[in-house]
Order: sequence, then structure tokens, then C-alpha cells
Amino acid sequence: MEYRQEAPGRYEGAPSDGKITLKKAAGHLKTVIYHKKLVAEGCFAVGLYAQGILHDLSKFEPTEFLNGFRYFQGGKQSPNNGERTVKGYSEAWIHHKGRNRHHYEYWTDYNIEAAKAGKYPVRPVQMPRKCVAEMLMDRIAASKTYMKDAYTDIEPLRYYERGKAGRLMHPQTARELERMLKILARKGEKECFRFVRDYYLKGGKI
Repeated sequence: MEYRQEAPGRYEGAPSDGKITLKKAAGHLKTVIYHKKLVAEGCFAVGLYAQGILHDLSKFEPTEFLNGFRYFQGGKQSPNNGERTVKGYSEAWIHHKGRNRHHYEYWTDYNIEAAKAGKYPVRPVQMPRKCVAEMLMDRIAASKTYMKDAYTDIEPLRYYERGKAGRLMHPQTARELERMLKILARKGEKECFRFVRDYYLKGGKI
């Protein structure tokens, strides 16, 4: 779960003293559990049972768990933004993206041919469809978690378009995610999940 409501390129969290309090710890734990519940419901709806259960377990490892407590943002955005504001980077996010296959940032590698040609060598790798489907559920759940009653089915698509994430994904991965986000925005969650379960995860062409 990584979600920002501010403009792309700005990582502005609420001021934080970096201290752990019972209130912040309880708030962060409640947010993580609620998010995991939403992702599990989405994954179960399309037949991804193991991914629904195992989603975001690294959030309970010390690097993510404790920083989540320290930089809790009142349930309005990711604690990672608060950590970035204070430290200039998020150690929790660096830890998270390297351990969770549903994040496109996980799927990058060193391209030898590009390096030989003097080009930037780190390139995106196409994601397996099960991971893309979990990424979809993660984005829907993050939007619901942080936007609460303001959420509508178009919001995950709007966030994707604002963030320009497609520029950093493998082109085919971006096409697949955009297709599902547009179905969600235009036809709703039920139809989107039917498409994922009955077409996308069965190898339908996109």
C-alpha cells in the first residue's frame, strides 16, 4: 500500500517528531489491517486466495512496522510520506518495494545491452499477471482506505494518471493495469472483477 493525495513528485507528510505513541501505533495498525482486509476481499473475488492472505506481510517487520508508528499520518495518507518529509527518503518504502511482488518497482533489473550502449541500464520487467491483479486490488484498497466516503470507482484511475506510474512500468504491464482501471471506472467493481477472474487471469489478450 503506497498512496499519495498530493501532486506527483511532492512527498509532503504531516510534521512528525518521529516518536512512537500509543495513539499513532493504534491508528497505523488499524489502517494496515483494514487495508489488508480490503485487498483480501478483492483477491478472493478473483481467485487469488494465497495472495489475498499473504499481501503486505512485510508491513509487520520492524523496518516498516516501527516507521509506520513513528510517521503515522492520521489515516489520510501513507506514513512513508511523513518519513520522507523528515528524512528525505522512506526506509520503510525501500524495504517494502523490494519484498512485495505486486509493486511495479520490484520488477526492475539491470539491462546489460543498454549499459553497453551507454544508456541508463535499469529497465522495467514485465510483471506476471497474478502480480498485476494484486497490484490492482492494492490500488483499489489504498484509495478506499485513505479516501473513505469520498471514494468512487474512478479514483484509482485518477491516481494512476496523476502519478504517471505507467512511465516506469513495463509497457505491457502498464497496458494491462490501465485496461482494468478503466473497466473499474466505467463499469464498476463487479464487472472489473469479473473481467479479471474470467478473462485476464485466464490469459485473455490485452
